[in-house]
Amino acid sequence: MAIDNTPPRLRLIVTIAIMTVITLVAIDFALQSYYGYMSTDAQRLKLAPTTALTEQHKAEQAALKSGVEPLDQAMAQLAKGSRSDLVAPKQSDDLGPMTGWSKLPKPAPTPEAHGAAALPPAGHEAVTAGDAGAPAMTGDAGAPAAAADAGAPKPGAAAKDAGAPKGAPHK
Repeated sequence: MAIDNTPPRLRLIVTIAIMTVITLVAIDFALQSYYGYMSTDAQRLKLAPTTALTEQHKAEQAALKSGVEPLDQAMAQLAKGSRSDLVAPKQSDDLGPMTGWSKLPKPAPTPEAHGAAALPPAGHEAVTAGDAGAPAMTGDAGAPAAAADAGAPKPGAAAKDAGAPKGAPHK
């Protein structure tokens, strides 16, 4: 067995300990100064300049005084109770709800001409006069025999059935 009897290198151990303490103190100083710098910078950014806020308040006050009816007069009328003529309901001209979802939009409805029949919306089948408003079904073989015969053309005329596919025999 071999035994090492060399004395410990105390000078190296003390030097490393002193260098470690100096490094830790320097890192602590650097991190504290960085934190102080960043916190004061964040506080400065969060505080808005008062000139912009003052200008915004002036613009809001001007808008309140230059409306359809100034705010002071509206408050006086409201206190008297004679505000009902100014707060009357009116129909909206907004077509946004009629066009649907932005990912699957529908065309905006157009105003109908007076006396003209309403056109069916896009994607819907036309309704014929013979079926009294019932929508035509896809794959329908036609109306029942009694309903088809009620408006059936004369034997010499061409047979028309809104629900029958082209080329299908007519009963």
